[in-house]
Amino acid sequence: MIARTSRAEIRQLVDARVPGMTARDRDEMAIPSYLHWNPLIRWLMWRRYEVVADLAELAPWKHVLEFGCGIGLFLPTLAARAGTVYAVDRFPEFAKALAASRGLRVTFLDTVEAVADATLDVIVAADVMEHLESPRQWAALFRRKLAPGGRLVVSGPTETPIYQLGRIAAGFAGKGDYHHTNVTGLCDDITAVGFRLVGGRGLPFAVPPHLFKVLAFS
Repeated sequence: MIARTSRAEIRQLVDARVPGMTARDRDEMAIPSYLHWNPLIRWLMWRRYEVVADLAELAPWKHVLEFGCGIGLFLPTLAARAGTVYAVDRFPEFAKALAASRGLRVTFLDTVEAVADATLDVIVAADVMEHLESPRQWAALFRRKLAPGGRLVVSGPTETPIYQLGRIAAGFAGKGDYHHTNVTGLCDDITAVGFRLVGGRGLPFAVPPHLFKVLAFS
């Protein structure tokens, strides 16, 4: 099990206005999904983090970076299971507020470059790399920051026709143009810079059709 934040807590957390943050930015942070009226959608979002936590193979001695931590909902789990936790996001204000309210030992960084090379054991990028215009370059940077044997855990949408229908059914029609690729494309970009795929699971269930996939690389 992972540490969860209630819908009411999330609503209170994201109620504040953040300078420069637009409605599109809030969509990219998946805020509407965590607050969705449909419990199945909320379940899927949390289930994704459960699989990420499993594939990350967290341990108390590990140094972990969450890239694109969003509103910080995975940070309580990382802080409980890892030794050192770093977090990076374009808009870290909500995540910082959550960490402060929970007393989490999390170091927020302005950039990934702030981490010394070859010092991280795990990098988590949950539903974020598909938003990047140059995911292969970011994957190369992650490889440089990871220690030998380090692990990169990525989740992302399949963008299949079933996924597209699911987006419409969830009331998100017309959104998602900020996805520049899908999880298959991400896998190609990540392995192209020297990572090896060592594990993966499809969601919402093990059998297709899959809406998301969580992939682990070494």
